[in-house]
Amino acid sequence: MEKECYTQADVDLTLARVAAGEKKTAIARTLPRPITTRSKTVLPPELEQDLVDWIAAMRCCGMPGGRKDIIAKSSTMLAVAAGRSVPTRNTPMRILTGGWYQRFPQHHPSLSNRIAQCIARVRSAVDGESISILFNTLAKLFIEMKIDGTRIFNMDETSFMPKTARRKVVAVRGSLNVWRKETKPNFHMTVVGAVSGAGAAISPLFIVAGVRRFKKDIAALSIKGSAITGAPKGNVAHLKKPVVLILDNSSMYIDAEAAETCVEYGIILVALPENATHLFQPLDVALFKPFKDCVQDLMLARLCSINDHVARKTTAIEMTCTAYRRALIDKPTSAINGFRECGIWPFSLVELRAR
Repeated sequence: MEKECYTQADVDLTLARVAAGEKKTAIARTLPRPITTRSKTVLPPELEQDLVDWIAAMRCCGMPGGRKDIIAKSSTMLAVAAGRSVPTRNTPMRILTGGWYQRFPQHHPSLSNRIAQCIARVRSAVDGESISILFNTLAKLFIEMKIDGTRIFNMDETSFMPKTARRKVVAVRGSLNVWRKETKPNFHMTVVGAVSGAGAAISPLFIVAGVRRFKKDIAALSIKGSAITGAPKGNVAHLKKPVVLILDNSSMYIDAEAAETCVEYGIILVALPENATHLFQPLDVALFKPFKDCVQDLMLARLCSINDHVARKTTAIEMTCTAYRRALIDKPTSAINGFRECGIWPFSLVELRAR
């Protein structure tokens, strides 16, 4: 049956008759409209709101519920409300169905389906004291040295090869063994990138295994200023000093030699709290995901064109340069939004604590 449409005049007339004292059932008999436009919910509105609050609370404590959990919780709430907390053979507990679960989010637009990121215990244990130390350190530097968005940078490294994961695809109904091909490199390569709070991206550094660097690999660098492991320093000489460099609190980045180099080039290192890169590092929050998606698209396009499952080092460097330019250099607003989302620039204690 086609859903009826009501004009605003019909609604105003009906409301006026209700306000005048007419019974709703009498009005429904004289008009081609039902007494209600929606079926009565199984759970009372008060219980549904309690369920929404429970969903929000479980998300805040790091244990969000899914379809099965919500149906089980709502069924228990319904049984307790009906006075049958202990089911028996004569009074079994009513189990809500999947149809109810599909209708439930329609009544509460604030709820949506999300993919929960699984993080280790240490990464979920960032406390307020660590955030306060980070805030006070950055505030002192920003005020004393009059740092603006052009002189605050975030640096991090990521693997060239995106993580292999299952993804939803469209296939003919009834298809068996739906699978997809992938391109695998025969080497390991790490990409080091850096962006500023104003959106400027520093040319990438490629770290590859081995000591020798071939001319064809160096020739594949299509971004001016980019380098492969062992290239001379100096691609940041044009920046106004001093600059603040925010990076992961890892022994791979911070040691005596790195500190001496930073002093030589006028770079002030600020280490993030332990296990907090997923919260306060703009590259992780806003940039590396589009970068790896672009790498994945380029690898898929190459696989479709030449059907080669192995990516050579020269090809990988070319694709990485293209992806780096598209995701970081050509989109400065992504870096600006990443710094803003993390609360680093514009500097905001409220945003830092909200993370």
